[in-house]
Amino acid sequence: MRNLTLATLGLGAMLALGATAANAAPEPSQTTCVEAQHKVFDALQSDTSANHEQATKESRYGREFCGSGLYAKGMQHYAQAMKLLGIS
Repeated sequence: MRNLTLATLGLGAMLALGATAANAAPEPSQTTCVEAQHKVFDALQSDTSANHEQATKESRYGREFCGSGLYAKGMQHYAQAMKLLGIS
């Protein structure tokens, strides 16, 4: 019985920690899209790399998806643009 209680407590603690970690990442929203848009825009202003054109396209796709309310899809494109530009 004691082992069952300890196992239950351990499982409960793991689930609580997992839920906390899952909530740490912000849910894609208009706010996160705007923040990503500014970050990518600023990076593109000083970028001269070979990836500039592709990063610009990804940024445009991100803006279009976010503007349509598809925030998660838009953030995927902004993330790809950031990756191409070498920023996080």
